[in-house]
Amino acid sequence: MIPPDIAAFFRGQQVLVTGASGFIGWHVADILTKAGAQVRALVRPTTARREETFEWFEGDLLRRETLDEAMRGIRYVFHVAGDYRFWARDQQEIFANNVQGTINLLEAARQAEVEGILYTSTTGILARGTSGHLAVESRLALPSSFKGPYKRSKFEAFLEAQKRAEAGWPIVTALPTAPIGPHDLKPTPTGMIIVQFLKGKIPMLARTGLNFVDVRQCALGHLLAMVRGGKGERYLLGGTNLWLGEFLQRLEPFGKHRAPRFHAPHWLSYATACVSETMAGLSPNWEPFVTRESVQMSRGPHFSSNEKAERELGYQTVPLDDAIRDAVSDFASRGLTPRFQLERERATVEKRDAAA
Repeated sequence: MIPPDIAAFFRGQQVLVTGASGFIGWHVADILTKAGAQVRALVRPTTARREETFEWFEGDLLRRETLDEAMRGIRYVFHVAGDYRFWARDQQEIFANNVQGTINLLEAARQAEVEGILYTSTTGILARGTSGHLAVESRLALPSSFKGPYKRSKFEAFLEAQKRAEAGWPIVTALPTAPIGPHDLKPTPTGMIIVQFLKGKIPMLARTGLNFVDVRQCALGHLLAMVRGGKGERYLLGGTNLWLGEFLQRLEPFGKHRAPRFHAPHWLSYATACVSETMAGLSPNWEPFVTRESVQMSRGPHFSSNEKAERELGYQTVPLDDAIRDAVSDFASRGLTPRFQLERERATVEKRDAAA
C-alpha cells in the first residue's frame, strides 16, 4: 500500500525512470504510476515494451543528446538502470554502462534542473556484513576487495554520484539487497537461484548468505527515499538475512527437489568458474555458468541491516512468503521452471482453505 504522503507527492508529477524494462526499475515505475505520476521510461530502441501505462522514450545512457531530450519537462528522476553482469567479453562495456552512463544521466538531470534524483547503487559497495556484524550504510568496502567488473564499476559510479551529492546536488542513493518476486524477466542472478534450484541444478551449497527482499517493497523504498530521505544520504533497502541453504529450504514446497546438505569446496567452485569463463572467451555462443566474481562473492554471508531506512524513511521489512510464491508462479507461467509448481501451490492453498 502506498503511503498517503508518497501518493500526494508524486500525483500528477512528470517522472523519468531508467531501467524500467528491468526488474527493480519496472516495479519502481509501476508503483509511481499507481501513485498517479506520469512516468517516462527511458529504454533503448531494441528493448521490448510491454506496458502501456508508461511513456516509453527511446534513448541511451551513453548518448548524452538523447538524455537531454528525455529530461524535458521532468521534475524527478529515478536512475535504476545498471549493467548487472559479472562477466562480459569486453569488460569495458560494463564500466561504460555503469560509470559513464551514470555520469551522463546525472549531468543531464542537473542541466534540466530537476528537483530530485534517486540513484540506485547496490549493497555490494558496502563492507561485507556477517551475522554478528551486519552491513550498514556508513561502512564502504575497500576498493581492493572488488575482484570483478560489476562491483568495481558500481563503486566508481557511486563515487561519481556521491561527489555531486556532496556538492549540493539533490541526490539520494538506494542500496537494494537481493530482490525476489514477479516480473524478473531475464532472470536476474538472484532469480536464477530459484530457477536453477527448481530445475534440480544446484547439487551443492556455497558457504554464503544474502539479504533477500520482496522486490515490491524494495521498489516502494525507492519512493520513500526520494520523498523522506536526506539529500546526500544512502539507504539500505533489504528484507531478511538467510543462509543459502535456508533460502533453498523455503523453495522446497514448490518443487520436487530438496535443498543440498553439503557445501562445495571453494577451490572447486573457483576452478569451475575459470573453466567456464575460458570456454566463454573461446566460443561466441557460450555464456559462463559461473564466474570468478560470483564465486568470490560467495565466500561468506552478505547480511545487512535495514535500521536506518526503517528509522528515517518509515521503511518496513515484510515477510518473504508472498515474494517467493509470486516469483515461482511467474517463472513457471513463462516456462522457466516446471509448471507443476503452480498446480502444487494451488492444491496447497485449497487444502489450507478447506481446513480453515
